[in-house]
Amino acid sequence: MKLVLDTNCFINARSTDTGLKEAIQQIMKAHQDGMVELHVSRHTLAELQVKPDAALKLAETFSVLPHWPIGTWSDQVASWEQMEGTWCDAERNDSIQEELSKLAKSGNDIRDRGAYLDALHVNADAFVTSDKQLVGSGPAKRIFEKFGLLAISPVEFLEIVKQNRSRRG
Repeated sequence: MKLVLDTNCFINARSTDTGLKEAIQQIMKAHQDGMVELHVSRHTLAELQVKPDAALKLAETFSVLPHWPIGTWSDQVASWEQMEGTWCDAERNDSIQEELSKLAKSGNDIRDRGAYLDALHVNADAFVTSDKQLVGSGPAKRIFEKFGLLAISPVEFLEIVKQNRSRRG
């Protein structure tokens, strides 16, 4: 399974005051055990670089996804050489991220939508985030129905991992 982890996953993995820490660490263990592939978007790395710490160091250990531009030039988090697609793709990507904004709860930001879009372009199986704007029951369902990429919380995904482990015995 190919997963893309959102910014908050890396923060939660290194936090001492979150109940999500264990779920993230278990997902990373599943990666070490070869059960899942973990990836990071340049949008996530850009968010973490604002306050470089252990969360950024952890994120930098995973495969970085190709960057598909959205928004204005000032919204970009990659160099020209790191960008994927054509101007037509960029126009389509912007439409997708605007639709994501409408499907999610208010308060979601362009970095989260960009990370989701990058995950969508690499045919990831899930976008793992604890952002309630994306993984609340309503938004997650609407987003999945529209784009076919699951937005799921770390705890919910951990349940899937546990089920797969029990099947492997």
